[in-house]
Amino acid sequence: MYLTIIRINNFLYFFIFGENMIEIISYQEIKGNNENIVKEEFEKLVNEIKSKYKCDILSVEEDLEDGLYTIVAELKVSFNSFLEYIKFPLTYSADLDVIEPPKLKVDPKEFGEALAYIITFFKNFYERYNVAFNIPINENITINLEDYKKGIYDEDEVFAFEEEEGLIKAKAVFEGYGTSEEEVIKRILLSLEDNVIINKVITKELEKEGPYKNVEFYGLIALELFCKPLDIIEIAYKFLPVVVSIRSESIELDSLELQDIGNELGGVIFELTHTVVMRGV
Repeated sequence: MYLTIIRINNFLYFFIFGENMIEIISYQEIKGNNENIVKEEFEKLVNEIKSKYKCDILSVEEDLEDGLYTIVAELKVSFNSFLEYIKFPLTYSADLDVIEPPKLKVDPKEFGEALAYIITFFKNFYERYNVAFNIPINENITINLEDYKKGIYDEDEVFAFEEEEGLIKAKAVFEGYGTSEEEVIKRILLSLEDNVIINKVITKELEKEGPYKNVEFYGLIALELFCKPLDIIEIAYKFLPVVVSIRSESIELDSLELQDIGNELGGVIFELTHTVVMRGV
């Protein structure tokens, strides 16, 4: 629980929020060349959001320019959990500002559930619309795989990653195939951003059947890694790991981190949807 005090006209108002309550301002825009249809769609959108969440309309602006009728609205929306918050930008892909709380403690299990939802959501999206991310690989970096199999960092360094730098400790498992175990591991490691710290790699070869019958290596690659919350969100939707488990005992997000996560997911959905639409034009 946390307390917010607001002074209005010399009166003090006290608001007590639940520990997991998240409150945002969502900016929604609808435009088209038919005023009636735009108004109908806006009403449907607001009613749909109100049916799912606590939602208040803060402002609505209407404009007609170059034959296009536009409605821009500010909505104040509240969520009772981190997972509920995550689902919102994936569904409505709008810009948002987080106004409460200043800091949010997320249970690692709940954070893991949100990651699982993101992976499933994007897996279904990619399969339905036949789209995927083109992830560049920095092939100029040399990697000693034996060191990664033993573990790169000692206990003091691992402690510093979590306690001093505030990084999440996680285990991500990927399915991969290729010309060799080494080639598959390198491809995964070199695809990840530089700010993701990889400590250890474990592999498990699987029986090669079906489309993998004739490949040299097919199996699971597990990475023990350390990163910021937004980084693990990006790994979830870009790479679609088989599973991600959070090993940190607690996760604390400030309002800017929450905001970045929401806008990242909303922005990705907007870009992917635009790609699908333009492909059909």
